[in-house]
Amino acid sequence: MRLVIDHSKCRRTGQCSYLHPELFKADTDGSPIVLVEHPAEDVREAAEEAVELCPSGAIALLEDS
Repeated sequence: MRLVIDHSKCRRTGQCSYLHPELFKADTDGSPIVLVEHPAEDVREAAEEAVELCPSGAIALLEDS
């Protein structure tokens, strides 16, 4: 699975980087940066939670093709 952000939807609230700093960090303009593009099993639950809690629905976990 691949963790991605749709920056056109992102509101830059910082919730993802605040709640899951192991997966995201904020850029200088507040835009989130994915730190772990392919989350391992030990952080998969955190990635799924980030998807669910994103207020703009900008975070997604996509199946690798």
